[in-house]
Amino acid sequence: MTMKTQLLMSMMLFGSLVTADTVNIIPKPTEVQTKTGVFELNNSTTILYSEGSQMQAQQLNDYLKPATGYDLKIMRASRSSGNTILLKMDVDLANVGEEGYTLDVGKDRIVITAKTDAGLFYGIQTLRQLSPTEIYSGSKAAVGWQIPCVQIKDSPTYPWRGMMLDVSRYFFEKEYVIRYMEMMAMHKLNVLHLHIVDDPGWRIEIDKYPKLTEIGGFRGKGVKKYGGYYTKEDIREIVEHANRLQIEIVPEIELPAHCQSALAAYPWLGCTQQQLEVPTTCYISREILCAGRESTYKFLEEVMTEVIDMFPGRFIHVGGDEAKYDRWKQCPDCKKKMQDENLKEYKHLQGYMTRRIEKFLMTKNRRLIGWDEILDGGLAPNATVMTWHRPKTAVEAAKSGNNVVMALTGHAYFDTPESKLPGEPPAATWLPPISLQKAYEWEPVPASLSADEKKFILGAHGCLWTDRFMHNPILQDLATMDENRSFQYVDYLSLPRMSALAEVTWTPQKMRSWEDFANRQAIQYNRYTAGKYHFRVPQPVVQKPVKMTDGYKISMASPVNGAQLRYTTDGSYPTVRSALYTQPISVDNPQDFSAITVVNKRHASLAFKFPEDKNKRFAKYGVKIGEWKSGKVSAGTYKPVKFDATGKINKNGTYEVTFLYTGGEQRLDIEKVEVIVNGKVVARDVHQGTTGGQNKDNTYTLKITNYETGANYTIQANVMGDTGNDSNGVVMLKAVQ
Repeated sequence: MTMKTQLLMSMMLFGSLVTADTVNIIPKPTEVQTKTGVFELNNSTTILYSEGSQMQAQQLNDYLKPATGYDLKIMRASRSSGNTILLKMDVDLANVGEEGYTLDVGKDRIVITAKTDAGLFYGIQTLRQLSPTEIYSGSKAAVGWQIPCVQIKDSPTYPWRGMMLDVSRYFFEKEYVIRYMEMMAMHKLNVLHLHIVDDPGWRIEIDKYPKLTEIGGFRGKGVKKYGGYYTKEDIREIVEHANRLQIEIVPEIELPAHCQSALAAYPWLGCTQQQLEVPTTCYISREILCAGRESTYKFLEEVMTEVIDMFPGRFIHVGGDEAKYDRWKQCPDCKKKMQDENLKEYKHLQGYMTRRIEKFLMTKNRRLIGWDEILDGGLAPNATVMTWHRPKTAVEAAKSGNNVVMALTGHAYFDTPESKLPGEPPAATWLPPISLQKAYEWEPVPASLSADEKKFILGAHGCLWTDRFMHNPILQDLATMDENRSFQYVDYLSLPRMSALAEVTWTPQKMRSWEDFANRQAIQYNRYTAGKYHFRVPQPVVQKPVKMTDGYKISMASPVNGAQLRYTTDGSYPTVRSALYTQPISVDNPQDFSAITVVNKRHASLAFKFPEDKNKRFAKYGVKIGEWKSGKVSAGTYKPVKFDATGKINKNGTYEVTFLYTGGEQRLDIEKVEVIVNGKVVARDVHQGTTGGQNKDNTYTLKITNYETGANYTIQANVMGDTGNDSNGVVMLKAVQ
């Protein structure tokens, strides 16, 4: 931890200094100037509004009242003086954009100015963050309501700042959807992508096709029957709340795949027309909408018409991902459609369906958006691509003049855990963990695009899939227990990574710094606590042990403002009752030290431990010549990897190469190891080996007979992850003769 980090943390802990660098706002504003003094909010404060901003004035009062206990007077702006907050609409406000605002906090007056409702709303969010963190509490707090005097000019970098919530695999009642949007709004996120249709459930009422929810909205039988759906009245309430929060809702109606729930309700939508069931487990179904019959298009247009009537936003998401064409290949109607439309491949048939639906949506003044697979069959001219797993599709789409939203798996799939630490909740395992820092340190715009092409990148999008609920019943709510454990689970995966996404999409890249963000985030955790959100608490920030004459000295700092640090030095797991850290401590062996961050009894971090020295752990196997890491291993197919052994193979003799698994969801399989000198194989051992779960034949013997001084020696191995690429380990080399 740097001295700067320690200093900033101390400033936050004791609140002794306010500067532009320590105005703890997330996402970070584009311009901040500090002034002396504070504004005192009290029960005599008046909220003033100019023409067009009365709704925001009431909204501000609604935000302030629960925690302050003040029901402030609201009135039209006049020449009145005194302690006031003025909300001012100015359509001619320069250099802030459509969602930007200015905020001027003086000792007697606060003025928020914007061109639009959205700008005023975001100015209010910033004002909340300048207030004591208790402002997020739903009940009266006994604190002084002082707001530091500052001038802020602020606007977002990207117009699309979104989150996707999967309500198909696990159904969340409207109350949680509204709560989730409030969580988004405090981060100035403005797009909620509702994944309301997938194989395991259809979650939206359609009058024309009632079986979509009567049958498609539920899965399982008897006591295992599960499901639910949103009525049109539910959607109306959700949309009204979204409008107040300046959030646009993008509903997703999947096509042509991921819609077995619809096929179970209306079998005639499928190529086989056979009766299907709504799946009770999560997998990629081969079932698919028939693209050959006109009845399918009539169905889609009628469904889309009702969806459009419910959602006033600009976009309709059509999915388009992971379509398997097995049924189409056996369907005479699909084959005839391909002939009639002169389509060469089945992916072009999907492209035909996508473009046809796009034309229909355009007649309703709506725009189509889909996952990056919609690019494969020929992109609809006005479609927007949501790039999730193939970054090159963002480049291709932008170069063709199509808009793009970045939702990359490596940075924005928040259903993955933040780490592999023991104690993380069950989460997606097909991707490596996405830490808060990894969620923060990326730029949505591909560097290879020109300045003109970069304009087609609308922004970035976080995704929270809920298939883990299907695999782990322990995550689900129980009717007999009013504990909302599912809410807590989704909160935990979303926070604090939602903060990272907010800053990635709002704050210019040149202004972003991980260290600076982490220090401001230390205050943001207190806002989560006040708002009663669940969240993942970060581990203590622990410095490298300092060797002393009688052991080691360990120093650490809290990553959460005001949180305690609890620790043990006997190898046991710390609890909220373990020793309280107040000053650097001495230990005999750093490996016996462990510590946690404790916010309160409900919120504590996973334990910090110093990583084991793998070189010492595996010393009996020789020296390390390399390692393999999660995400870098081929899945299911043997591929060569190389390790430099120059200087370690240093004479004639027999050498052993051993592969040792250290973590991950998949084992590593090895089939062959070779020694290569100047492009020529000089030694080889071919046999099947495995490491992970158990070690079996994971050592390879190689005999060097014509050692060449000064030559480069390379170890090449054919390896793969058995069912995925989530595997980690080290490769050791030992001379045995």
